[in-house]
Amino acid sequence: MKVCKNCHRIYESAGVCPQCPDGKNSDFSERFNSSALVLDPEKSQIAKKLGFKTAGMYAIKVR
Repeated sequence: MKVCKNCHRIYESAGVCPQCPDGKNSDFSERFNSSALVLDPEKSQIAKKLGFKTAGMYAIKVR
């Protein structure tokens, strides 16, 4: 799995992160600690605190 270093979204494989604002971020890492599954970002306190705006799997800490 790969994690976008900008938005922390987790992907099975990645070339360019489609979630990042410019849609062109290609800075990924395979090293991360902890993850969170966000199902409803509008109701999730964790998503609000960490700034996750869409549903998906996110890494909490990316190295």
